[in-house]
Amino acid sequence: MKKIAVVLGRGGHTAQTFALVDSLGEDFEYIYITGLLDRLTPKQIRLKGRVLRVLTPRLLPQDSRLMSVIRTILTLFLSFIYLLVLRPNLIVSCGTGMTVPIFYSARALRIPTVFIESMSRVESLSKTGRLLLGRVSLFMVQWKELAEKNPGVIYGGQLL
Repeated sequence: MKKIAVVLGRGGHTAQTFALVDSLGEDFEYIYITGLLDRLTPKQIRLKGRVLRVLTPRLLPQDSRLMSVIRTILTLFLSFIYLLVLRPNLIVSCGTGMTVPIFYSARALRIPTVFIESMSRVESLSKTGRLLLGRVSLFMVQWKELAEKNPGVIYGGQLL
């Protein structure tokens, strides 16, 4: 059975990601990667799978840049170990910020990645999207206008 790792953020990112997982159905083995302190998101998982936790690069808005850099490096290292051991066939994310170090680890391990820009991004790419543009296997947006503005991006329709 093919394994899909799914990066789960909070809020709208999570709702969009769950809509994607629901549409993919039960034909896959799921691995969910979520924030270390996020207790709510794992409870919302409908299709069973292993839940792995990583540090989020930015824990609180008032966090210093140094702490964000340290957490990003730790997330990069931990996600590399997770992906090396579990070897998913694909990793998918709908825009959460912790995607960047996880996708960079996947790239080092040559694991294909799919980034779906958040539906809230109508006119411009998110910071996460800008950091991943050209560095993922497939980059999708949910608005035609956004795809037209950004080479290398495809319009995939809306998840919700």
